[in-house]
Amino acid sequence: MIKIYHYSNSDFKGYIDPGFFGANSYTRNSGRISGVKRVYFYLDKNNKEYYFNGCQFLYITEIDKNKLYDIGKDILKLAGRNDILRAIKNKGYIGIIGNNGFNCICLFKAVKIIKRLTLTKAGKYAIFNYKGLQVTRETCESKI
Repeated sequence: MIKIYHYSNSDFKGYIDPGFFGANSYTRNSGRISGVKRVYFYLDKNNKEYYFNGCQFLYITEIDKNKLYDIGKDILKLAGRNDILRAIKNKGYIGIIGNNGFNCICLFKAVKIIKRLTLTKAGKYAIFNYKGLQVTRETCESKI
C-alpha cells in the first residue's frame, strides 16, 4: 500500500470519486475527449503543481500499487494510443502511476478518504479522521 495525496476545494465526504472529473474548465475538455472519468493524486504532498497551493483541503488515502499501471515501464506498450486511458482501464487496472514532472497517480475508481486536512492561512492543518460518521479533530502538521 502506498500513501497518496489529493488537493481540492471540494468538501468530499468519505470518498473521492472520479465522477466529478470534468466539473471544472481545466478537466472538462480532457474528460470529453477520453471518455474516462478520473481523479489525480500526488505521491509526495510537498511536491505538487503550484496552482494547488491555494486549495482548501488535502485528502490522504492509501492504494495498492500493484493495481496501478506503471506508464513509465509501459509493459503492455500502450503509450501513444489515442485511447490509452480506456485501454488501461479495460485491462483491469484501477489507475496509472507515472511522472508528468510530478510523481502522480490517476485513478479510475472512487477511493476512501483516510484523512481530510483543512489547510489554514497560517500553513497549518486541521486534521479530520473519518471513522464512520464520527469525525475527530487534531491540529499538528507533523502528524501527516
